[in-house]
Amino acid sequence: MYMPEINEYRQNLQPLIISEADRLFRQKGIKSVTMEEISKNLHISKRTIYELYTNKEEILVEVLRNLISSNKRYLEEFSKKCNSVMDIIFETFRLQLQTILTTNPNFYYDIEKYPKALQILDELQEEERAASTDFFQKGISEGYFIPDIDFNVFMHLVSVTKDALRTAHLLKRFTLNEITYNYLCVCTRGICTQKGIAMFDEFLSNYKKKVEG
Repeated sequence: MYMPEINEYRQNLQPLIISEADRLFRQKGIKSVTMEEISKNLHISKRTIYELYTNKEEILVEVLRNLISSNKRYLEEFSKKCNSVMDIIFETFRLQLQTILTTNPNFYYDIEKYPKALQILDELQEEERAASTDFFQKGISEGYFIPDIDFNVFMHLVSVTKDALRTAHLLKRFTLNEITYNYLCVCTRGICTQKGIAMFDEFLSNYKKKVEG
């Protein structure tokens, strides 16, 4: 009778641990955060956390999975009420920007040291490639994307570029905001028709005003 209550208690702790770890990782980077700090902030024992997670990397993996799942659910709901694929692109960028502005750059340096976390990011890229065909076809039918682009090749180029951005340590030379803005201009704007470019340029102009303001 007693053990199930303890198990349920610990199970209910999991989302709290993930939420607090997420907050700390964003605030300080991954390396600087300890299991002891997470447990202290939640007023639980470090032993309790270790009974749920073997190490910090397991927590990081769950943080990433939770973020990916949350963003996916949000964009799925957003896509039901938006007017075009361009709206989805812009909302995706807004989410990325929101994450960037609330995340310590050390997070992106540190994640390279966690192979299981990198595997999650690789799986996300593969999932994005698999789901991209219908999205791009819709963009073509709406008149926003160039019809003779091989989008399978394009998505692989996007994946390679993302990997290069991670491993080239560009964050030591540029802000993530600068990298994301220029990446968006080159990669996404480049596949747009004149109709798509006009919409893109308006979005980028408004974005720059918002950032500079």
